[in-house]
Amino acid sequence: MTARALGLRTWLLQRLSALYMAVYTVIALFWLYLSGPIDFVAWQELLAHPLINIFTQLFIYSLLAHAWIGVKDIFIDYVPNTRLRFVLFITISLLQIILAFWTFMAFYGVVRL
Repeated sequence: MTARALGLRTWLLQRLSALYMAVYTVIALFWLYLSGPIDFVAWQELLAHPLINIFTQLFIYSLLAHAWIGVKDIFIDYVPNTRLRFVLFITISLLQIILAFWTFMAFYGVVRL
């Protein structure tokens, strides 16, 4: 794959993830506005619905992908030291993997919140 195609793919992923997160956020805020105060049981019931669960997980994974692309570009542009950049890439990658697994486990009841 050429560098140009890779750049286009990351650009497109960045824009699509931002669009998905914006739409999800507007819908979630609208729902919160209409539902009024909610308690923990209401949150559990809401997230137990399969579609809400899937869309929320997609939001979180979109957020992680969006953040990775942004942080990667910042490191490439502003961290001239290659070794430091590598360490930062590894650190951010590990943190995002941990967050992804934690999110997956939380949504499927392995971890009780």
